[in-house]
Amino acid sequence: MSDPNREMEMRSAQPLAEQPVQDQVDQAKTEARKEEVIDIYEDLLTTIWNRIMPTLGRVTVVSIMERSLALTAEKYPLIGYIESSAEGVSFEVFRQKVSPEQRLLIREALKELVTTLIDILAILTGDILVRQLLKEIEGKKLI
Repeated sequence: MSDPNREMEMRSAQPLAEQPVQDQVDQAKTEARKEEVIDIYEDLLTTIWNRIMPTLGRVTVVSIMERSLALTAEKYPLIGYIESSAEGVSFEVFRQKVSPEQRLLIREALKELVTTLIDILAILTGDILVRQLLKEIEGKKLI
């Protein structure tokens, strides 16, 4: 004959053992979403970079990107981990340095970066370049 108290103990102990596993699963999901968000914005910024480079030239594009990064980093310091060079934008250090506490800010910070970049381009080109750029980006379904 089975002991009802023992069965209750076994049932109540099972969820306690499952909780750390569930926490790990939740953390892995959050980490996967973070990487997905970073990948999307990295692709978006690379597309913008490649589209404006022939028109504005490498030196100008690097300067615009660096200014966008600096302005955005004032509000979101984690953006300072994104690097700009003559070859483009690098998220390598960003991926390594963003802490779990900053994870919730990633999407907001990257959205602000793209908005700042588009604003600077609009000011410099009088919206001519931006209108064409937005059409191309929307065509690729990146935003």
